[in-house]
Amino acid sequence: MIKNINETWSAFGYTRVSKDDGNKDESNSIKSQRNLILDFVSRNPDINIIDIVADDGATGADFDRIAFQNMIRHIESGTVNCIIVKDFSRLGRNHIEVGKYIERYFVSKNVRFVSINDYYDSLHTDMSDTNNRLIVPFKNIMDEATLEDISIKTRSQLAIKRKNGEFVCNYPVFGYMKSTDKKLLVDDFAAEIVKAIFERKLFGYNEQQIADALNSKGILSPAEYKKASGLSYSTPFAINKKSLWTANAIRRILTNRVYIGTLEQGKRTKLNYRVKKYRYQPREAWSVHENNHEPIVSKIDFELVQELMMKDTKVSIGTGRLQLFSGIVICGGCNQSMTVKTIKKKNGKHYIYYICATHKRFGTCKNNNISEIKLEKYALLSIQQHIEGLLQADEISNGVSLDELRSRKKAAMESMIEKTLCSIQKYNDYIVKSLTHMVDGVISQDEYNLFCKDFRIKIKDSETYVSHLRQEIKRLISTSNSNELLERFKTYKNVTTLDRRIVVSFIQSIIIYDNKDIKIQLRHDGEFDIHVPLHEMAVV
Repeated sequence: MIKNINETWSAFGYTRVSKDDGNKDESNSIKSQRNLILDFVSRNPDINIIDIVADDGATGADFDRIAFQNMIRHIESGTVNCIIVKDFSRLGRNHIEVGKYIERYFVSKNVRFVSINDYYDSLHTDMSDTNNRLIVPFKNIMDEATLEDISIKTRSQLAIKRKNGEFVCNYPVFGYMKSTDKKLLVDDFAAEIVKAIFERKLFGYNEQQIADALNSKGILSPAEYKKASGLSYSTPFAINKKSLWTANAIRRILTNRVYIGTLEQGKRTKLNYRVKKYRYQPREAWSVHENNHEPIVSKIDFELVQELMMKDTKVSIGTGRLQLFSGIVICGGCNQSMTVKTIKKKNGKHYIYYICATHKRFGTCKNNNISEIKLEKYALLSIQQHIEGLLQADEISNGVSLDELRSRKKAAMESMIEKTLCSIQKYNDYIVKSLTHMVDGVISQDEYNLFCKDFRIKIKDSETYVSHLRQEIKRLISTSNSNELLERFKTYKNVTTLDRRIVVSFIQSIIIYDNKDIKIQLRHDGEFDIHVPLHEMAVV
């Protein structure tokens, strides 16, 4: 740069502390750096300090920092021609970029650069001196090596904390607070909003409707709630200055397993300390801790919501909600979901029907259809009988929980699988022995073929039986939380009318066949076959 010792310099003091070293070294604190810069300026009357800016909690790996970029804008506008820092590492820890700023950018802009603790002042330092040309880059390389070491240690510490079930993110998800021991605690107010979101989904509202309802009531979005709680929070999902509830925000809540007490962390990792880019980790690499904290939503409702989000979410015109059986009624002919159709009769009343979508569009499936009134009658009867049967089973079990009964049933089926597999092996051995007997002339070719045919039929039947038992075991495992289910059944003991919440909680699917049969597949070990008289089926 052009050295003019009589020039008065308009200076910016620049301070920075990262999240990694901010609380460990008092000498690196913003306050300490500020005091050091003010002391230097007081001893140099040719420098007029305009401002001292700070990037608090910003990494030195890159230069996309708010205060730093603001300082560059002042240099570009010509209002600043001197930069003062505590040391090179405060400017940055990327030795290539730091070198560019010190040796090229500041020189090209005729900006004086001072690094106090490094005894470097571009006004007085002779960079043509070999020692200076070597020392400055060497110090910058050492600063970057320190950053890499910090990055490795930080990753290791975070991995240990995640393994111990500690919450390591900066901000807890909506509905929770972070305790002093890095655990998640329920935020009572926000938790009620989360519960309401899940309830509305179970009652048939889609994500956009839930978001609109929350916005209309003036309920703060997660981002605004954190700000109102005094947190310096920013989110990449914000579109407007004031964040509102969106369908995506609702969807993130509805699919987050944190609300059932499961802590999932380490879903993505930074490529390296130099860049801000991340890559998503495979699920097996996540850190997962079940029953880690108090849940806000029951596992039963959570899993039910995940299933509903895969189903039809078209709402009825006028009601703004899903019909009672939307996404649940299936045509037994084409195995496709049946669609809702509203018909206005001569009496002026509107009636709801479920019709085969394949027949409506292509005419290739038989015209399966049924009115919602009739369907509701059969569904209610099935649910009532199912609840009554389960409650009676609970009374008969004499205090043995449904979970224990399921466990016994599972053990019995596993024993049957083992015995059947032994039988299959025995039949295969018989086939081999029969071949040996035929070769030895003990039995004829025709006798061998007859034996083989009989054994292969037995093997096929046994394999089918094993497959069936395994499916039953899988279904038993999926229908856990039996005690919680039992308590829920008790609350619906005297149910006389259905709503969407009850329907999706009890009914897995309803299959309508063209021979007027209805199969209602209930959740939690229930299936009812009903034959509907011809005159009770709708004709559309």
